[in-house]
This record gives sequence, C-alpha cells and structure tokens, in this order.
Amino acid sequence: MDNWPIPELIGVKGGENKQGAPEIVSINYDMWTLRIALLFKNQSRPTYVNFYSIGGFRVLDEGNLLEFWEKNYGDYYMYIVKEGGWLAMEASRESAPLLTVDGSNLTEYLIAGINDCVSILSYSQPTISS
Repeated sequence: MDNWPIPELIGVKGGENKQGAPEIVSINYDMWTLRIALLFKNQSRPTYVNFYSIGGFRVLDEGNLLEFWEKNYGDYYMYIVKEGGWLAMEASRESAPLLTVDGSNLTEYLIAGINDCVSILSYSQPTISS
C-alpha cells in the first residue's frame, strides 16, 4: 500500500452551518440501515448519513488513514474510494476474501471525521438528512 490512491471526492460539502470536518457522534447498525450521525462546528443538531444494503463497515482513528490526507479537501467530509482502499484490499486476498467483488454495484465510501473515520461498503448510495 505504498501508493494508496487519494479518494475521489463525492462532492458532499458541509454547506451552510457545516464548517470543516464533523465529529462522528454516533454509529448505529440494525442489519437494514447503517446510520452515522455527524455534528459540524456551529451546528446544534446532527446531520445523518444513512446507508442501506451494506456489505460492511469499519471505524478507524483518522491517524490510521494518513494516506488519504495528502491534500487538503476543504469542507468535504465524504468521499468515494475508486481504487486502492479497503474494498480493493479485501478483493486481493487469496484465501476466503471477506467480500466477493463480482461486478456488482458495491461502492466504497469514506466519511472523514475529526477523530474517527468510517469506511462503508454499500450496494446503494447514501441518503443525507438534517
């Protein structure tokens, strides 16, 4: 993983009252929905990012993903990882890969928080609500 690619931006910015990277304040999974609550600076209520039909997710300290932070992305907080991420790593495992990559619509997303990051493997696009 010496040349871990920079993720492609999904184009989700903080927007009004959502300045900089958020704090990930809650992560809930009930087998149907993965719901991540984000709290931005100067925001009194969380923004929710909901994923349905997920293949997996993991939570890591942002320091464990330094390869992604080579550039400053401003107010972006969500990315699509096109190559070289967790999905590619799992697909390259020879013995019993965790995930089957069979040409399906499985997409890797990365939500970047102040202290934690969440990688999500999803078969559908997330919804965002405040």
